[in-house]
Amino acid sequence: MNQPEQQDNPPQRLLVQDAARRADVESKQQQIRSLISQTNADAVLLQDPTNIAWFTAGADLYRCTTDSSRTSIFLTPEARLFATNAVDSAQIFEREAFGLGFQLKQREWFQPHQDLIGDLCRGRKVLTDIPVAGTTAAPDLIAALRQPLSNLDVKRLRQLARVATHAVEATARRVRPGMTESEVAGEVSHRLVKRTVTPVRIQVCADGRNERFRHWLYGEDPIKQYAVISCMARRWGLHVGVSRTVCLDTVPDDLADAYSKLVLMHATGQFFSRNGTQLGDVWSKVHRIYEKFGLASEWQKSDQADIIGFTTSEHQVLPESPVFLTAPTAVYWHPSVGPTMVGDTVLIQDRSAHFLTARSDWPTVQVQVKGRTVPCPGILRIPSSALSANEERDTSPGSIDDAFPSDDDEANTRLDSIWELDMTADQSVFEGDDSAWSEESVLD
Repeated sequence: MNQPEQQDNPPQRLLVQDAARRADVESKQQQIRSLISQTNADAVLLQDPTNIAWFTAGADLYRCTTDSSRTSIFLTPEARLFATNAVDSAQIFEREAFGLGFQLKQREWFQPHQDLIGDLCRGRKVLTDIPVAGTTAAPDLIAALRQPLSNLDVKRLRQLARVATHAVEATARRVRPGMTESEVAGEVSHRLVKRTVTPVRIQVCADGRNERFRHWLYGEDPIKQYAVISCMARRWGLHVGVSRTVCLDTVPDDLADAYSKLVLMHATGQFFSRNGTQLGDVWSKVHRIYEKFGLASEWQKSDQADIIGFTTSEHQVLPESPVFLTAPTAVYWHPSVGPTMVGDTVLIQDRSAHFLTARSDWPTVQVQVKGRTVPCPGILRIPSSALSANEERDTSPGSIDDAFPSDDDEANTRLDSIWELDMTADQSVFEGDDSAWSEESVLD
């Protein structure tokens, strides 16, 4: 009887350190040092997952903690450590924050987290983002550290924007009469989740529903003529927003008229969102366009724009807002007029702005602002030839797997962690030239 061959060198898995993330965390630790020095504190305690994602360059604690199982980060000028429980510590250190220079202090899951925090903070002046007995609450000081964005944040925003925009636009192209708002929302969610992107907020407003309810999400009513599809997506703790309008066959006259005015406000907001500009000044220019086209009170019916990043609204664009845009930062413009809404995320850089959610294969409206052309998304019209009443629509669970065809760049860019390598395989690609692996590893 033949004995199975013995493997002399069984496969081994080794964790991969992400040098870009480590450098980003070191830079943020320096920001913490400066804050501690300026406030004569001893340490900083981060408990809000938003701030933890910022400091760790992308650790998503929503994926491993529950309401009854918490994790915090304790920072001194010299050290950083996770305060967590024995259930989550392995996932945090091996998947969310490997190789980032953290120490660990943990308790069993059934031991109160506040007792662990109390031990760390006792006898120290500690700044915290969420009030804890015996500490000094400083949420605004800590939140201010999240802006401007780091170089790694900017690179990731670009990647996230491509995926979020594709999710909305690919879904819009598949809209057919009779599909419900919730069906369309489900398709957007599917396209995001399959790329390990979290749908924070999805809106599908059919046939002008959003004219009355500007923050409507979705319902079970079927789409008859048109729909506005919007989403706010999160990955690595960062957020991107995008909104598009799709129309079945003929574009109603009232929709076309409202949209032609809407893009003027949209283009104006994006054009004047520049480094060093005060938000109140940007808003005043947008407001003048509303007034010029007889829509003086329309802006009061809904919010217009937000600086986004590690939250969906780091700062809201308000009349007379004193906040200045400091590059690099991202602004999500989402104005609305009547039944129409449009949304794009623009990246403000030192001397330019980049439209993160713009794609070349979507209908575009060219708007002139101060002699410059600002491209805005138009209305996608699905012709009647594609809306045959006899068309069979596949509603099986796997029916939307064609959302990412093999020749689509969004299908071939991995967003999930590149965290292991089989070092028993051919190692030549890992020797000598770090560029062979660094481009993938920074996607973690």
